[in-house]
Amino acid sequence: MSVITKELLQGLDTNIRVTFQKRYENTPDADLWKQIANLVPSKGSSEKYAWLGSVPGLREFKSERIPGTLSSFNYEISNKKWESTLDVDRDAIEDDQTGQIMLAVNSLASKAGTHYSRLMATAFDLGFTTAIYDGQNFIDADHEGGSNYLGTSKDITVANLDAAELLLAGQKDDRGDLLGYSGDTLIVGPGLRAAAERLIGREYIDEGGVALSNPYYKRYKIVVLPYLAVSNKKWAIADTRQGVLPFVMQIRIAISLVSKTDLNSDRAFDKDIFTWGTRARHNAGYGNHQTIVGAVAS
Repeated sequence: MSVITKELLQGLDTNIRVTFQKRYENTPDADLWKQIANLVPSKGSSEKYAWLGSVPGLREFKSERIPGTLSSFNYEISNKKWESTLDVDRDAIEDDQTGQIMLAVNSLASKAGTHYSRLMATAFDLGFTTAIYDGQNFIDADHEGGSNYLGTSKDITVANLDAAELLLAGQKDDRGDLLGYSGDTLIVGPGLRAAAERLIGREYIDEGGVALSNPYYKRYKIVVLPYLAVSNKKWAIADTRQGVLPFVMQIRIAISLVSKTDLNSDRAFDKDIFTWGTRARHNAGYGNHQTIVGAVAS
């Protein structure tokens, strides 16, 4: 039986922090969100985004320059506060149940490590029904610069990828200039993973009994959002080479581990409990809707 001292708690705290950080940094899918979202450091409770309505390409210099201007649309993402808390009973420490405590710490770290990617999956899912700076849903047929919504009952087929690519290629800035986008990433949930991999991984496709070359063979990087429901049929193609990605991960305070291990605290005295937990301030939001075209499979 261990005698609980300040020194013992300090040693346990150090061990927990090392264990947490190692697991947090090596959690599978921890960086998945970075494939479709820009990291935006935040300096306040929220951030306002004035989107570039027109960054003109090179044109012939005649009498004077013709400047582009910032769009009049404003879009704001408010940071949310996040936490997860692990209470450790004093008895568990006294009885030297360190192994069980570390298992719980690993679980805490794993859930923290996947949090950003979970949040990004939610943003993708809600993007079909959430209005952005132009008053239209993030994925919508009525954006002024061009539709980025293919429709419902649109399975992942060559014909539907053709149609989605045409929508992506048709995106225009507010001067009416084509932006020249084309897809390099296919975004799906677990329910459509097999369909995506079958099509993208197949060199030839069957068309009426005739084997034809597949124009989308190995064309896309497939990003599977594992935190979408298996029944979720939403998918999208995106151009992730444009500097501004479809989504934003806005971080004010990164996820960190905090602890309450004072032997003289009311919680330790009254309830025999010491606490470790995570704290963070951040939120996910929407970036450049013109770099993505979404659809819903049947």
